[in-house]
Amino acid sequence: MKLNEIRTFIAVADAQSVQEAGNRLGLTQSAVSRLIQRLEAELGVVLFDRQTKPLALTRDGELALAHARRILAAASDFADAFAGSAEPRGLLRLGVAHVLTALAAGRPLDDLRAGFPGLTLRLHSDWSNPLIEQVRAGTLDGGLILMCEEQTPPDDLPARRIGTEDVSIVASPDRSAGADLASMNEHGWVLQPNGCRYREALHQALAPLGLQPNVTVEAYDQSLLVSLVARGVGFGLAPMGLIAPIPGAALVRPVDLPGFRMSVTIWLIQSRTTGRIAPVFDRLEEALRRELAAGQTVNQAMERIAFLHSAAE
Repeated sequence: MKLNEIRTFIAVADAQSVQEAGNRLGLTQSAVSRLIQRLEAELGVVLFDRQTKPLALTRDGELALAHARRILAAASDFADAFAGSAEPRGLLRLGVAHVLTALAAGRPLDDLRAGFPGLTLRLHSDWSNPLIEQVRAGTLDGGLILMCEEQTPPDDLPARRIGTEDVSIVASPDRSAGADLASMNEHGWVLQPNGCRYREALHQALAPLGLQPNVTVEAYDQSLLVSLVARGVGFGLAPMGLIAPIPGAALVRPVDLPGFRMSVTIWLIQSRTTGRIAPVFDRLEEALRRELAAGQTVNQAMERIAFLHSAAE
């Protein structure tokens, strides 16, 4: 019995899908199936009911899963006991919430590469809730997530609060003044797909008006959304400080809409046992804070430009 078989079994049980487990582990579907079959042969039991969708554990599988988690945790603890003095090397699996990719993939990424040349970074983008579950399951070493201001990450995961950002309605310069929420909705929105916390806030703001969000374009790529807003395709939602690294951010303006208030908090979470990569998270935290502060400075300058522009008119 090998640890990679146990790790694969846990991943399939958590994902309830051989294909999704393969995506998380960087393995082919056939490789995952072989590892599961090998473990079943070694244990002499059937771990999954393959007639169900999503894939479900058998009773033996449920019992095995509890043991498997303890074995994997013990193996991690064993490795961590000897990891304190060695330079961080190998693979760092980092999840990043969709709207935070511009923040993480710029200077913070360069800073990590410069500080830890023996480290290979594997970035995975997803919504915050799935990232939390993947860090908890051990398929990610850490994650950069976004939560509403009053929310906090689960208590069982080490977490570092990076900062809080106000979410603004953003528009092209010619549409950044004099519009109310109903007229904005009539023109349309460019937003991320369902699951985005900004989109949920907009839905709640429109509900008292008896309106549903009129989404004209949806995409995960924040750079694309910013460029569409700048071209006047629709209104958007974004923290100005977080989109500051995007080249097109200089072409959009925040819209002051009384009654619309939303803040989000950025958290860096990590798995319970990090071993030799623990210093990596210390450096990443510092780099993210610097980048966020730089973005806020740019945001303040943009707001000043917008104010002077409106005053001139």
